[in-house]
Amino acid sequence: MAQRRLGMMRNATALAGQRIDSFLTRLHRTLSKTAGAEAILYTLCFTLIFVHARLRHTLNRQYDRLAFAVATNAPSPLLPGDTMLAIIEQPYTHPSELSAGVKAAAGLVEDFLVFSRLRGLISIYSWAREHYMTPPGDAILKLLVWAQLAASTTFQFLENALYLASKGVLRGKAWEERQPRWWVWSNRFWLVHVLLEGLRLLRVRQLRYNEDFGAKVLPPGSQQFDSDSTGVVAQSEELKRKWQRDFYANAGWFPLTLHWSFYDENNSPLNDTWVGLCGLVPGVIALREAWEEAKQ
Repeated sequence: MAQRRLGMMRNATALAGQRIDSFLTRLHRTLSKTAGAEAILYTLCFTLIFVHARLRHTLNRQYDRLAFAVATNAPSPLLPGDTMLAIIEQPYTHPSELSAGVKAAAGLVEDFLVFSRLRGLISIYSWAREHYMTPPGDAILKLLVWAQLAASTTFQFLENALYLASKGVLRGKAWEERQPRWWVWSNRFWLVHVLLEGLRLLRVRQLRYNEDFGAKVLPPGSQQFDSDSTGVVAQSEELKRKWQRDFYANAGWFPLTLHWSFYDENNSPLNDTWVGLCGLVPGVIALREAWEEAKQ
């Protein structure tokens, strides 16, 4: 009996080792690609933002109860119309330390992501070159992509300059004064890009996934021809699923870019909890796609 249990333990250990090896190998493949690394970092960043928001919510409720208890147990009763002011320092507890650590980690990941986007203008140039060399046949799609390129270029230029100024690379009073305004306008141009991407995807759907999603026009009488359509069908269901992933990811970015477009983010309808949840939508979608690619 003892030998049998020992054998089962060895088999379980070996199986666990194989699973860990498979996971780490796949994780390495995902991280070795730029898209995979960014997907992991974006997912991690917005997860940390969400966790920090919930921790702060819990701590604030605890502090409110503490303040109420202090006011209730005041040594001298208050007369009607009197007001008691008590200043209570936030206690250094394990949850408060954890909250501060999570916030610092989210800021670190976010800073790295912004730093990695310093090369974004080169990527935009490559995108513009590819669009110029092989433009879509649809005039509306062509116009939407050129508008996206203009918005993305402006966003990237403003963000790059803003980041370098915040790190002290671009110095001077003028750069200090520009930072709040440029931060808002960079995100507004990002918002424009997101809106244009939504219109582009809707146009692709209107064309029944033609142009960008590998669709093809079939003549009437073909076995795959749909008499209720324009004759354009997607080459595979995977292409339709790709459109759905792109659409939902873009929809997740919309409330975030709108939130960051306010001069005072406190006026935004989103709080940090919703920022984290909305950001997880494009993050998880990109992560699942990168993870599947790393399987091959």
